[in-house]
Amino acid sequence: MTRIFIEDNELDITAGFSQMINYSIDDLNNLDSKTTNFTKTIVLPGTAKNNRLLGNIFEFANSNYTVDSAPNFGYNFNASKSAKARIEVNGMQVIKGVMRLLEIIVDGQNVEYEIALFGELGGFFSKLGASKLTDLDFSDYNHEYNTTNILASWDNATAGEGYYYPLIDYGNVSPVSNLDFFKKSFFYTAFRPAFFVKEYINKIITNAGYTWESDFFNTNFFKRLIVPNNQVRLKYNREQIFESTINPEALTLSPSQFLVHSNIVNDLFTNSANKTFTYTPAQAFSGVFNVNLRGTYKIRNSVASLPFRYAYATLQIYKNNVLAYQDTNKRFGGFATTIGLSVEPSYNFSLRFPRIPVTFNTGDYWYMSLAIYDTDGAVIDVTLNNSNVNILTDNPILVTAQYDDFLLVNGSLPQNVLQKDFFASILKMFNLMVTEDRFTDKKLVIEPYVDFYDLDRASYNDWSDKVDRSQVIKIKPMSEINARYYDIKFKQDADYFNEQYRKKYVEGYGDYRFDNQLEFAKDTSTTDVIFSATPLVGYTNNDKIFPAIYKLNNGTEEMIEHNVRIMQAKKITSRTSWNIYLNDTNVLTSTTAYGYAGHLDDPFNAGADLNFGVPKEINFTLASGLLSNNLFNTYYSPYFAEITDKDSRLVTCKMKLTERDINTLDFTKFIWIDGVLYRLYKIVDYAENELCEVQLLRVIYTTY
Repeated sequence: MTRIFIEDNELDITAGFSQMINYSIDDLNNLDSKTTNFTKTIVLPGTAKNNRLLGNIFEFANSNYTVDSAPNFGYNFNASKSAKARIEVNGMQVIKGVMRLLEIIVDGQNVEYEIALFGELGGFFSKLGASKLTDLDFSDYNHEYNTTNILASWDNATAGEGYYYPLIDYGNVSPVSNLDFFKKSFFYTAFRPAFFVKEYINKIITNAGYTWESDFFNTNFFKRLIVPNNQVRLKYNREQIFESTINPEALTLSPSQFLVHSNIVNDLFTNSANKTFTYTPAQAFSGVFNVNLRGTYKIRNSVASLPFRYAYATLQIYKNNVLAYQDTNKRFGGFATTIGLSVEPSYNFSLRFPRIPVTFNTGDYWYMSLAIYDTDGAVIDVTLNNSNVNILTDNPILVTAQYDDFLLVNGSLPQNVLQKDFFASILKMFNLMVTEDRFTDKKLVIEPYVDFYDLDRASYNDWSDKVDRSQVIKIKPMSEINARYYDIKFKQDADYFNEQYRKKYVEGYGDYRFDNQLEFAKDTSTTDVIFSATPLVGYTNNDKIFPAIYKLNNGTEEMIEHNVRIMQAKKITSRTSWNIYLNDTNVLTSTTAYGYAGHLDDPFNAGADLNFGVPKEINFTLASGLLSNNLFNTYYSPYFAEITDKDSRLVTCKMKLTERDINTLDFTKFIWIDGVLYRLYKIVDYAENELCEVQLLRVIYTTY
């Protein structure tokens, strides 16, 4: 008995219904793709129950308000969104994932719905849609951009979360006024916050409503992977574009006297004598002023005939010498007068002028004036404390970070990178296999191919008696399936060291081409990732090795907007003392350590490499270690050894699988057939009590 559920509600099916489901773990014909379980088109009758569960969507005038966070069925059904779904056979689940409504067929009084179910990996990628890395929220890590936080971050090199400030030569980041410090000491601008790949992955998965399980993601190796900033200069989205404090100040204001305030400490704006403030960024904005005045006041020459008195304030804001805003006679104090005293005691006051509309273009300037006065024109003594002016923009603008800025780090994330492309590239880099947890909804299990299979012989399944021997069995040498060449590549970028390498060797730094030397195979299969490789650079008489990402124009280094990178992080100590500079002359701090990042885990004693292949040339001297522990040798070579072995065979046969076989289906288990061991790759057109096609790859070695 077959049953179909949408959001845990059972749908009606026709008598004699038979579904066809495909299951797969990999695509032997396309190394660049990952596959998911799916059904062929299923036709549902337009019964009253189905109509209700699908929101009566067949009605031409149908329109209803939906809530994305609520279950997707009934009045809330939205055909453009996925709905949780599953199929059971005799009480055993044979597929779970999401349902997609393909078409509605109305024939007179008859209604039919064409639907399909997709496994949870397919539902996950659909959920990601066009979401970008900049849609993720890293605001928990907002912090001050200073050397205290830069140096402290180096201790988080294997944390897998938080921020990390690697030393990267972005060009023009080393003091040149003194050549003794060139490429030895650096400006603070050589340090920009990077975030960990593990946290990106976690946020991508959990924001889509899924969970994950992975021993690999919890390794120290994976937890030290970072994605650095890739902007021309470090920028961040700033909502509060102007922050100022008014220093403690005593004012004596005659009746109705306006004072152009002269004691504001400004940020981001230029000023003239601390009175006129000019907006300098290139991007125009609209926003609001907030003026907050606090302090104490007292009134001189008190008039005894007034038993109760008030103080008032008027604020004026001028833009380009034109009055742009005025708030008059704002009462902020009230007290009983003391008869016979020439000066009243001091009284506290707090005066707020919130959300004053303002617009600025580059070069616009403003100043404010303040009048504080009494009801009878008395002279007032005012002392301002804890007063400030700030401006918030309606649309946060991307501004260049300056030393000691409070970084809103979401604006520093890599721009225009789709989450699904980022996730897919991580899968491809480490040859990761993704399966769905059989017992938990929306849970992905992710492990590398090299660790994917269960090597316990007691776990192997014998399917010899499930093969229908009356049907044709096809045995195809893998040489007839494989391409001749497999190119595994990083994305090209235009920085100096990448371009020089590509011009010299006509290939990308860190790329790899595998030639299986099969005589009859001619094609080339290409797998590429969104990341670009990053050459490391070392200099004579300098004991630091670091990445370099810049252009060289007539010998002058230029900062560039560059493609997203991925690196390994490590705090390296016991270096010759060097300085971090604020500018050519001012030293912020000295240190004998640095926050390393690069394709090697350690540029002085290499043990693991993020390159796919060994570069033909490197720009530093490797003191010890290996360059051969790269991604191809670690994560791909066993896979290619298996599929390109001369004895490798792809077997396709017909089997009668039960609902229990499907319910407990586990691609990590090896399959025995007639005493030969196989890896299960694909099941095509499974249906209850029907034959289905099964594809298996002969196991040459269980481990390499």
